[in-house]
Amino acid sequence: MIVTYSSSTSDRRVLVTGATGMVGGEIALELHRAGYDVTALARPASDRSHLLSGEITFAEGDVTDQNAVRQAMEGQDLVCHAAALVPGSGADEDGFNRVNVSGTRIVCEAAIKAGVSRLLHVSTVHVFGIHPGQRVDETATPSEPPHPGYDASKARAESAVLEFAAKSLDAVVVNPTVVFGPRSRHSGRLINMFLRGRLPIIPLPNRVLSLVYSRDVARGARMALETGEQGERYILAGPSVSVREFIDTLAQVSGRRAPRISLPGWAAAAGVAALWGVSPVTRWKPPVTVAGVRRGGTVYEGERATRELGLRYTPLEDALRTTAEWLQRPE
Repeated sequence: MIVTYSSSTSDRRVLVTGATGMVGGEIALELHRAGYDVTALARPASDRSHLLSGEITFAEGDVTDQNAVRQAMEGQDLVCHAAALVPGSGADEDGFNRVNVSGTRIVCEAAIKAGVSRLLHVSTVHVFGIHPGQRVDETATPSEPPHPGYDASKARAESAVLEFAAKSLDAVVVNPTVVFGPRSRHSGRLINMFLRGRLPIIPLPNRVLSLVYSRDVARGARMALETGEQGERYILAGPSVSVREFIDTLAQVSGRRAPRISLPGWAAAAGVAALWGVSPVTRWKPPVTVAGVRRGGTVYEGERATRELGLRYTPLEDALRTTAEWLQRPE
């Protein structure tokens, strides 16, 4: 049975995991602006400077610590689970499984014991698989096993949440595509390279990108928490654009000139492979992987979130302008 949850004025206390990260931080701030009483589960040494001092309560610990999660969950009405190890974090297979899979189970079990009204899980479009050149919505299934590491761990984590949702936990899932915005690290590297004058060519100019602005993810997460259907998934993805359109728009909002030279797929794959080959010496990692070059081009559709949740995506020009301004701010 599909159940629609609707928040009441009494269900205002929410625990956010992963609030020290880009996505989790935006969700915590969005919930605070909407009037929620936000508690962030955070490790003692984590950077909290982006969160409102005195406005958000902190509970120390991480999602792999059962006692810390249980204590943080006490008295909460809702949970937004955004904590995860991501690509580029340096984690190995065991690390991804420990945090992304076991940590998710710990959060779900604690939520059930605490009697929270609803749990929102931040997943990824990677669980739907890679379908080059195709349009993908929430009904898609992977055509092959997920890539080991991040993809596989997030797929298992989402499966665990949906298993709990089918039994004893009111849970809903959002699946963002590649997220960019202020404080973006991995996904913001291409933007940063351009702004620093280190992108002399446009790689794969006709490749279609599925992207989503971080603040749209936060609003979509809040909307799913409030009005999403129990056990359902919502892809969060803005209108797709080509790499050339993306770079041209970035050039327009930043006042910089876009590269005139472009690089086709075969050449881009060879170049990226060479850069990764020397990365142990240069200590610089390219903003994309060889697999990403060869297997990209899937168009993820975020219309369901618009249709059912009421999410309106920020125009690319506005989102890139805000992102560029943040990246170019004085340190």
